[in-house]
Amino acid sequence: MLRVCRLTALLAVLLAGLTAALPATAQAQAAEDPVDRQAVERLIQKLDDPEARAELKAELQALIQAERAAEPEAEPQPQGLGGRLLAGVNARMGVVAEQLDSAAATAAAVPGAVAGLAAKASDPAVLRQWAEMLVRLVVTLAAGALASWIAARLLRRPRHALADRLAAGLGLRALYLLGRTLLDLVPIAAFAGVAYAVLPALGPGPGTRLVALTLVNAHVLVALVLVAARFLLVPHAPALRLVPLSDEGAHSLYRWARGFVQLAVYGFFLLEAALLLGLPAPAQGVLMKLLGLGLTVIAVRFVLRHRGEVAAVLRREPGESGERRRLPRVRVPQAVGMVRARLADVWHLLASLVVVALYLTWALEVPGGFAFLARALALTLLVVVGAQLAVRGGAALIVRLFRSTERFADRVPGLPQRAARYEGPVRRLITGVIAVLAVLAVLHAWGLGSLAWLTSDHGSALVANLVSIALIVAGTFVAWEVASILIERSLSRESETGASTRKQTLLPLVHNVVRIALTVIAAMIVLSQIGLDIGPLLAGAGVIGLAVGFGAQALVKDVITGGFLLMENALSVGDWIEAGGHAGEVERLTIRTVTLRDLAGTVHVLPFSDVTSVTNYNRGYGYALIDAGVAYRERTEEVVRLLHRVADELRNDPEWSPFILGELEVFGLNNLGDSAVEIRVRMKTRPLKQFAVKRAFLERMKRVFDENGVEIPFPHRTLYFGVEKDGSAPPVHVAQESPATA
Repeated sequence: MLRVCRLTALLAVLLAGLTAALPATAQAQAAEDPVDRQAVERLIQKLDDPEARAELKAELQALIQAERAAEPEAEPQPQGLGGRLLAGVNARMGVVAEQLDSAAATAAAVPGAVAGLAAKASDPAVLRQWAEMLVRLVVTLAAGALASWIAARLLRRPRHALADRLAAGLGLRALYLLGRTLLDLVPIAAFAGVAYAVLPALGPGPGTRLVALTLVNAHVLVALVLVAARFLLVPHAPALRLVPLSDEGAHSLYRWARGFVQLAVYGFFLLEAALLLGLPAPAQGVLMKLLGLGLTVIAVRFVLRHRGEVAAVLRREPGESGERRRLPRVRVPQAVGMVRARLADVWHLLASLVVVALYLTWALEVPGGFAFLARALALTLLVVVGAQLAVRGGAALIVRLFRSTERFADRVPGLPQRAARYEGPVRRLITGVIAVLAVLAVLHAWGLGSLAWLTSDHGSALVANLVSIALIVAGTFVAWEVASILIERSLSRESETGASTRKQTLLPLVHNVVRIALTVIAAMIVLSQIGLDIGPLLAGAGVIGLAVGFGAQALVKDVITGGFLLMENALSVGDWIEAGGHAGEVERLTIRTVTLRDLAGTVHVLPFSDVTSVTNYNRGYGYALIDAGVAYRERTEEVVRLLHRVADELRNDPEWSPFILGELEVFGLNNLGDSAVEIRVRMKTRPLKQFAVKRAFLERMKRVFDENGVEIPFPHRTLYFGVEKDGSAPPVHVAQESPATA
């Protein structure tokens, strides 16, 4: 109520000061120069004469053509805000100078107006007129204020009840807040309805009606804006606040918004009313510009004062209360975090520049500039918000898509782990694409024509090439992963069955070959998409291949020999082989070399060109081959029976029975040696178990022979002295040395 009375008194004084200007304005409009009647009569006479009329027409057409020839060509209108602003400054400098001159003249006339106002104040009729006007204004505003106060008192309990509600859900809080906002609108409607109803009943004059309507409309507009501010900030009901702000922050923002809105709205309405009441237009324009300048300064100061708080929100830092904001479900990519950090450092400068640009565009009355700036700012805000939502939505979609691969983990082992390797790069790629599109959209919104360039021939070609390259790279990775999955599935299947190690040897080589082939093919296609001629590259690669083939024949031989050996399944990883004069277990195979480790642990790396033959002990099965040597006096049938007994013991032994695949095979008497008769037998075993089975067989054979008195002779040496023709042997003279005596 006090603020309304102050505004009423101020406007009444302004109205009283301007009443003196109204008669002067009317007199100035009436004091126009009289029209010259003789010139009009001469013009009528010329129009009646055909020849004079034709001559006058020709002169007018010549003047029109001369003016057209003297007119300069229209300069192209600038598209960007900077060009429009400069053009507006150039065009408005003269207008601004005229407004300043008029304002200076108005300021110079202020002392005279004050003197006239003082003179009128001494007139009882004028004082009575002013008193009646003030009474009508006070009655109108007081009636509206009383109705608003009564409505607020009646609704105070429901408002407090809604404000004290503790709603857990966001939707329920929004519903309570909407109900509280609707209750806040009731006192405003009561003020406006009663004021509009009381004012005609008082019978005011045109001036009083204009002042009253100005104050009522200004008050209603300010109240509505403040209701909207309370809906967003909710300074007095923290339980219903939807925006993540502290109580201190909400109160601070609301206080600033209330002062800013009151100054802007009341100032604008008062100046508009003063213009209608007789204030010269140049003076009103200067005052309006000064009002806008003051509001601009207030806005810039507010931005600079709260730059730290906004920067903390952009960086997602905790507030002074130590309460950390709830983290989002999807982690924001690092690139977005870096952009937000940079924006937090310079946001106050950008906001200040925007505020100043808005004021200059409005103050200089740039043609279409304010609309352009408002549209550019709105589009920028929409693009930034849309890009943020797109980044979050894309990240959530990617997370859900890659996590859906866990359902296929049973059918494709290792698929979730393989997909997880691409989750981060794909998310960063989508974030980068969205950021680039957002930057182009913002540049286009500010008149730089980036999207127009993209739709041109060059831009379309560039976009098509980038899309093609992206599809090629994506297809290469998909083909690589499909090949890897197939190879790994085959390897895992072979490992489970243990049927063959051939694939475990060949498939890693195929894996490397596929990787190299895909990389080369993709690189060639990408280079062709960029615009490079790959024909010389292919020709150069062919020449290099020929040079390498002639200069590295041993290497080529290694590769070719190794490839055939691997394809023919001559050896595999884990086999025990003899090759190149060495025997050992195959530890590693490449396209050029084979690595062996012998029984002593020595590693031998053999090029395939040195492998002329391969003896493999790991193919299908093996035989434990035993040559049992006995004395000449032993019966072979008895020895064979004892060998069968040894074989039966081995087959019945749980430790050795899994390695034996067949019965004992007896080949019979195989050799008549110098000191022993050799009987050859063998037993069929699993691959590479023949050596262990042979050692176990020999150990048991020695024990059985000892138990049954079968002699295993020592090596004998026979000395032969010859035989005479008659069959007699020459005597042997043996000399025996006697032991030495002391």
